[in-house]
Amino acid sequence: MNSLPQTICLVEDDEAVRDSMCALLESHGVTVDAYPRPSALLTAGPHPCDCLILDYHMPEMDGLQLLSEIRKQGLGAPAILMTGRGDPQLVSRALQAGVHAMLNKPVDETVLLQSIRDAIRCQAKVAQRAI
Repeated sequence: MNSLPQTICLVEDDEAVRDSMCALLESHGVTVDAYPRPSALLTAGPHPCDCLILDYHMPEMDGLQLLSEIRKQGLGAPAILMTGRGDPQLVSRALQAGVHAMLNKPVDETVLLQSIRDAIRCQAKVAQRAI
C-alpha cells in the first residue's frame, strides 16, 4: 500500500503551520479535519479518521495527554507526534504511548508523507493479525 489515507485529524495550535499542513495534505488528495486546540477535537464528537497528527506543545494539554483522551474515546487511529523542542525522554514517552512516529518541526514534507504511509501500513498489519 503506497497511498495516503482518506482522512487525517490534525491538531496544531499554530495557525500558519496548521494551514500549510492542510494545504500539503489536501494537495495529495487527503481530507484533513484540522483543529486549533485539543478541546476542539475532543468536543467535536465522533471523528473517524485514518491517522492522527498531533502537535506536542499546545495550550490546554500536550499531545500525549490528548492522545490518551482520544484513546479513551475509542479512536484507535495511528498517531504521529510533532514537536519543535524534542528530547530523548519525550521520544521515549511518545513511543511508550503508542505514537508511530515523532517528527521535529519544521517537518520535512517527504518525511511526513512517508510517516503517514508507514503508520497506515503498520495499522493494517495489526488489524490483519487480529482477524
